[in-house]
Amino acid sequence: MLKVVLADDENKILLLLQKLIDWERLGYEIVGTANDGLRALELVREKRPHLLITDVRMPGCSGIELIQRAKELQPDLHFIIISGYRKFEYAQNALKYGVEDYLLKPLKQEDLTGILLRLSDKLGKEAALEFQLKKSGERQQELLMDALRSAAERQQHFLDAAQAYAGYGFRFTEGVCFAALIKVDVFHAAQYQDSYQMMIRHALEIVRRELGSLTDTYAVAAWKEGIAVLLHMREYQTVEVKQCFTKVRKEIEQQRDVFWDIHCTICLGSRKSCLEQAGNSMREALWCCRDRLCRVQAWRDAETEQVTFDRRYCMDTAQKKRFQVAAECLDEERFQQELEECFRTVLSREDLNGQMLEDWFFQVLEACLYGMQQNGQAEERFEENMEEKFWLCTDAQSVLQLLRQDISRELRRLGDERSLREMRPITEAKHYMQQHYRESLRLEDVSSAVGFNATYFSTLFKKETGQNFVDYLTELRISKAKELLCGDVLSVQDVAEMVGYSDLKYFSRLFKKATGVSPSDYKKLYK
Repeated sequence: MLKVVLADDENKILLLLQKLIDWERLGYEIVGTANDGLRALELVREKRPHLLITDVRMPGCSGIELIQRAKELQPDLHFIIISGYRKFEYAQNALKYGVEDYLLKPLKQEDLTGILLRLSDKLGKEAALEFQLKKSGERQQELLMDALRSAAERQQHFLDAAQAYAGYGFRFTEGVCFAALIKVDVFHAAQYQDSYQMMIRHALEIVRRELGSLTDTYAVAAWKEGIAVLLHMREYQTVEVKQCFTKVRKEIEQQRDVFWDIHCTICLGSRKSCLEQAGNSMREALWCCRDRLCRVQAWRDAETEQVTFDRRYCMDTAQKKRFQVAAECLDEERFQQELEECFRTVLSREDLNGQMLEDWFFQVLEACLYGMQQNGQAEERFEENMEEKFWLCTDAQSVLQLLRQDISRELRRLGDERSLREMRPITEAKHYMQQHYRESLRLEDVSSAVGFNATYFSTLFKKETGQNFVDYLTELRISKAKELLCGDVLSVQDVAEMVGYSDLKYFSRLFKKATGVSPSDYKKLYK
């Protein structure tokens, strides 16, 4: 759809323009309306429309002045002038700035429709080309930022100016560069991934728009850690940078009316005089982003605060072993007790920072995964999902909650799988006994049939059924005998032999013990 902004100082004209034609059918979408020239300019800057339809006389600035200033903001913007003034000089001035057409009030539906139809083909081709170029540029930025992430993680030099320009079109000349991370925190974001990703897309557009007013050379990409930014400036302007990023933060947080309670943290890396050091700047920004889990601040700047990469957390061997044992035993209660106790210990450290909290998170996860592997494989992508969810945590308590909920859930899942694995041979054993109960069955026969040694099978059978092998077989045979005794054809001796007992007295004793009556008396009851 082609985006349109309408500007007129009369509300009735704006309403008329909206109702006069079927915009959607013609391929247009009205993205904003304004009653004055200054608001119209703001809409041009925010919405990046393809077409601006404006009155000549406007408060704030005239229609002609509006066109001039809008052209500076967006050189490829198209215009239609609407006015009640039938003066040739207005049309001349308007055409000089590239106005597509000039309509007089009162408006006629067919006139406006005709102009829009004529423009739609031209604007549609331009919009498609613009979209392709925009996506191509955004993809180049994403690739550049992937290289920056790699340099930050590996603590290596980033690209030099020539490589950045040749490979990604990022032009670095004299001046400074620095990285930034814009972290958008939303409570329960992991539960509403689709809505969260939609909000991040809106945030990306806000970041791109505002950075464009700060510098011509920047790259932006959405990472799991946040919205990552790399900027180049001829000269670092402290006030302008602070104003730009503060506006970004406030505009993103305004979306809380649509989504949830949003909190945005701006994390700046220190300024570097050469592009090769940009990886260090991003590493600092990421450190500040992690540290928000311990210290809530809207603005973090590595240039003015102490970034301590050397302060790390290392879990002691005994504690790691306790997590491993709890996970290996699939003991959810024991795991949660260990987790709570360990978390209190970590949280009590005066020197705790966000990096240390992340270290703790992954060491707990690693120890538990090692223990769980003794009972089967963790769910596919479990570890990767946990890493992604870590970056959706908003504070230390939500990190604890993530470990508690997701690892407990995985322990339960593995426990259910183990129960099914253990029940399967018992189910097979029961089925085998149903088919062979007439025979002289031994424990060894059944355990061999299902592939277990007799001792383990006996223990497993008692655990899963609540009965030992002999009691279960006896119950099965007596149950079958009761069915056969209800008929008139078979004698008690016949029934005893058919259910696996050659000794009639022994069968009768077992039957009476189980039912309270002898086999013959039971048979009489059903004659």
